[in-house]
Amino acid sequence: MPEIARKYNLVVYCSALLFLIVAIYIHAITLKNPYTGLMFREDEGTWVVASVDPAGKVSEWDVHLGDRLLTVDGKKPEVMKLGDRAYLKRLGALQFEREGLGRFELSSNPGKHEMYKTLFAACAELALLVIGLVAYRNKPESYMVRRFYALNVFLAATLLSVYSTETVLTGLMLPVVASWLPYLLFAFFVAFVFRTVPGWIAFAMATYRGLAALFAVYALLVFSLGAIPGWTRSALHTILIGTLLAIFVIAIVYWRGMDRAEKNRLLTFVTALTFGLMPYLFLYALPDLLWGEYIALPDMTLAGLIILPASILWLWARQRLLDIRFYLPSLVIHGLYVGLATILIAALIRSNASIVTLSLCGAFIVLTLLHRLGLDNFKRQREKRENRLDRLRLEMSIRFAEHRNSRDLLRMPAELIHSVTEIEGLCFVWKRGSETIMYGTGPFIEMRELNQFQQPELSVFAQVMDLVQPNGMVIGYLGLGSKKNNTSFTSEELGLIDKVRMETVRLLMGAALLDELREAKSGLPKETTEYKLLEAQQAERVRMSYYLHDHVLQNLIFLARDLEELHDTEQSDKQLTAIWLKCLYDTQRDIRMLCDDLYPHIIDQAGLDAALLWLARTVKENGGPTIKLENKLPVTLPSLYKMTLFRIVRELANNTVKHARAQKLEIQLWEMDDAFYGQISDDGIGFDPTNVSGIQSDSQGFGLVTINSQIVQFGGDIEIDSGAERGTIVRIRLPKQGGEVNYETANQGAATR
Repeated sequence: MPEIARKYNLVVYCSALLFLIVAIYIHAITLKNPYTGLMFREDEGTWVVASVDPAGKVSEWDVHLGDRLLTVDGKKPEVMKLGDRAYLKRLGALQFEREGLGRFELSSNPGKHEMYKTLFAACAELALLVIGLVAYRNKPESYMVRRFYALNVFLAATLLSVYSTETVLTGLMLPVVASWLPYLLFAFFVAFVFRTVPGWIAFAMATYRGLAALFAVYALLVFSLGAIPGWTRSALHTILIGTLLAIFVIAIVYWRGMDRAEKNRLLTFVTALTFGLMPYLFLYALPDLLWGEYIALPDMTLAGLIILPASILWLWARQRLLDIRFYLPSLVIHGLYVGLATILIAALIRSNASIVTLSLCGAFIVLTLLHRLGLDNFKRQREKRENRLDRLRLEMSIRFAEHRNSRDLLRMPAELIHSVTEIEGLCFVWKRGSETIMYGTGPFIEMRELNQFQQPELSVFAQVMDLVQPNGMVIGYLGLGSKKNNTSFTSEELGLIDKVRMETVRLLMGAALLDELREAKSGLPKETTEYKLLEAQQAERVRMSYYLHDHVLQNLIFLARDLEELHDTEQSDKQLTAIWLKCLYDTQRDIRMLCDDLYPHIIDQAGLDAALLWLARTVKENGGPTIKLENKLPVTLPSLYKMTLFRIVRELANNTVKHARAQKLEIQLWEMDDAFYGQISDDGIGFDPTNVSGIQSDSQGFGLVTINSQIVQFGGDIEIDSGAERGTIVRIRLPKQGGEVNYETANQGAATR
């Protein structure tokens, strides 16, 4: 244990034990002699009831203004003067005299109301003491934490002494507590928010300490003399309110010069303090200063101060920086609502429901309804955005299902031809709109060169049959391989194959008709793809924000907190320094990874080949599968295409590492006359590509949505062939014309922002 901690342990724990003993004693005396709520004025040597507080025991008695107090337990009443009024020091059996009624006696025995009130105050005091002890136990060497503990003890002592009827200890404790509480509040604010205290604030705190000490001595003297000036309570209200205003002024003055961590601590402190003192300000201090009366008892209103230390302790316990700015708008709105409602209720009571106050209440209700409608509208807008993203996932699922169904249309006739002939293999090629669908068997299963769809390059087949529609339009062809016995096709076999070819044309014409109808429907007014692109970009920003918050920012917070402790204690060791260095190294690594994720500079420095080799090595080092890389793209490939292809390949490779449980991953890139092509395949567990919209538990579906948005922006296509326990094959096509221009324009627009 550090020496500085051992030094203060005895003081802290003994002060906590002493407070508990004093609190138990004061609560026992107060419960035995509860607060009566009677204030007296002196009249010809006797004490006459001058005011009645309905919050006291008098609410259960039949005591009127003007009744004379004769004795307390048969003795002369002992009172404490407060201005021109006085209250009883000691309670018991009270004997009164009323004109026309004579003498009557009342006893101040405690009831259920007093028991509940005492229990509430005791729980609040205990909560404050426990919060201070927990904070000290976690970091006893911190000067700021020790000041936090002292603030909690003074807050608890304030609640204890506000309505205590035990006059001896309370008379000693209340003046000191009331004098020093505003200073401790201000001092903790400075220690909590500022790393380095400005000189003028340090001077102001020293002056504040002197004034607080003088005021405490004065208050002790007047309490001991038994005559408290009437302005004392107003002065205490003014001092506390002035302290709050000083905190707000300092916050405004130094806001621009603070870093992000200081701003967040400042917002947290000011927000918690505002909500903690709001009941005291609106229900006790301001009404007492303005009208000489209060709405609620001070011990009830000051109980709200638990919010401040509880918020600070929760912030420390989480060991992370809660960004209060995310919650501040909601807190401000609810705080204003409660404050305005409280003011209106108080005004309504004091004005006896006048027309003006009733009108203000009506306007407040209308504003509340408008706010409720605004929240409902915001909720609908948020649901609308979520629905748009769901539709985007669904559209991509439909697109993948169409690719798979197209291949299934070609697989069925291929299997039929294999069943009636001893052919080594065949290949169906179908020109479906702007894309080419291919299905091969045997030696033609990986013939990606056929994607160009040109007849002169079909010499690899033994025989080729065109897929011709009735109007003479060629929509594809059927390439037949050799027979296994190296013999020629018989006329019967060719006749069967020709029938299969015609039936295949009919099936493909039906699928093409569906495509035409879908395109016609797409020509109708609908949401633009620009909004979907914005959604994808926003999702990427959210991902980066969480990465920065959960990795880089947390490391920096850890360092800042430890350096603050080093500044306070001036003590360190090698083990702690090693932890700091590791934290810095991790932060450097995270920033480097984020930079590579945003823009891999290796592409500009060494080219796409080197970037892909680096990616393959990184995947392998992180426990991923072995990668077989085949890149036939030209060295002169435009940088925009390099970057896009690399990002797509990296996202698919990361998905393979996270989800596929594959042993091998093959990456193939090549160029044709009209476009750049890619195929990424693995031997993993696969998935159902038609259910991308149902992938909600991780980032896989979201990553596929991002890839699809990038490819669609180029005017290209993506095809996913996957299934349970049979791996995944992803084929992509980026056209050479159209998409490049559009993407460069978008990229230039982003660069100018």
